[in-house]
Amino acid sequence: MQQFMEAARANQDAMVTRLQELIRIDTRNLYSGDPDAPGEAAGQEYLEPVLRGMGARTTMFDCPADIYRRMSVIGPENRDFRGRPNLVGEWEFGDGPRVIINGHMDTVGAAGMAIEPFSGELRDGAVWGRGASDCKGGIVTGLAAIGLLLEAGLDLRGSIVFESVVEEECSGSGAGTLACLDAGYRGDVAVFVDGNDLTVTLGCGGCLTADVTVEGREGHAAAGTGISAIDKAFLVKQAIDRFKAEREAQRPDCRVNIGIFRSGVHAAVVPGSAYMSLNIVYAVEEAEEAREAGHPWGAAPIRARFEEVMREAEAEDAWLREHPSEIVWVKDLVPFDQPDDDPWAQRLAGLVRESGREPQFDRMTAWSDAAFPAALGGMPTLLFGPSLGGEAHGPNEHIMVSDMIDCAAVLAAFLAETLT
Repeated sequence: MQQFMEAARANQDAMVTRLQELIRIDTRNLYSGDPDAPGEAAGQEYLEPVLRGMGARTTMFDCPADIYRRMSVIGPENRDFRGRPNLVGEWEFGDGPRVIINGHMDTVGAAGMAIEPFSGELRDGAVWGRGASDCKGGIVTGLAAIGLLLEAGLDLRGSIVFESVVEEECSGSGAGTLACLDAGYRGDVAVFVDGNDLTVTLGCGGCLTADVTVEGREGHAAAGTGISAIDKAFLVKQAIDRFKAEREAQRPDCRVNIGIFRSGVHAAVVPGSAYMSLNIVYAVEEAEEAREAGHPWGAAPIRARFEEVMREAEAEDAWLREHPSEIVWVKDLVPFDQPDDDPWAQRLAGLVRESGREPQFDRMTAWSDAAFPAALGGMPTLLFGPSLGGEAHGPNEHIMVSDMIDCAAVLAAFLAETLT
């Protein structure tokens, strides 16, 4: 560990420069909500020669248009993946374990940030800008760890697969990671560098997103004609509130949140349509129960119960009985969980301790595409990265350089123990 820690410190300036360069390349997800978001291609084009310069065999490929159907995952419809490639680099050292390192290139939008989003400014021991913590700092740190390993002069065996993927953010449902699984990239262990505070993270909850559209009938407000979609949507919202109360009474951490509620075009027009979008968090135990009942790993029984509550409420209103709301399941982000005593987790934790930190185990409150290799690919999967907790997606997003150094050293030591 001491060897890698010293090498990481000596490599600090190069890591910072690499991260600054990457932050200055705008890779906002095409569906971030920012009208000028360009997608991830420029970031991948920057990174590909870096990987080749480190001796990797590289491949770039777009997500298949039908990737969600291929992988039996509920994901958003009509996503355009063209010209938004995933980037994979591979190092082969002969027979032995295969380690996957995964990070995502896309970022959320930059509207409303309190700092210049693409400055990559180095200040107060941190690098600032959109993507610094989520997840460009992780990508740079993962690459630095591989570089430290390659420069250590060890007799290596096995292989490393480095994945820089698209479509983790903005309801992308992990299409890039799914595409890597679909393309056959599997390993003995997967480490996702989209982790916080050098915590060994072993799971995340599941998350459903539903779009609900309520129909009314437009009319001129002065004439008193029309049926207000807002009025009817409030009845539907009350049904959602009942569903929320039922779920949170059973599972207080599995929250239901309506994030969008909009309707109307003008004060003089009775609104003819109203739209709500909501998230439903669920636990890994519920995915297990679904599978035991014959459903795919996910939240099929929760979806059925939600629709049942909605239809029961709508049956009590004459208009909604004849014009029920349209429910579209946008995505089902599946959960995963692994025990603290997982051998890979224990190996990583031991190296964290050697670095001078007390290892911490945790599960994410948010979702991560690390769920897919774990739940669908059957791979032991860990999240371990340098992101600064609470800074992802924030108006002052930044990452501490010292965390990147420590993380790179620990990851390099983990690779060394695994591949020698």
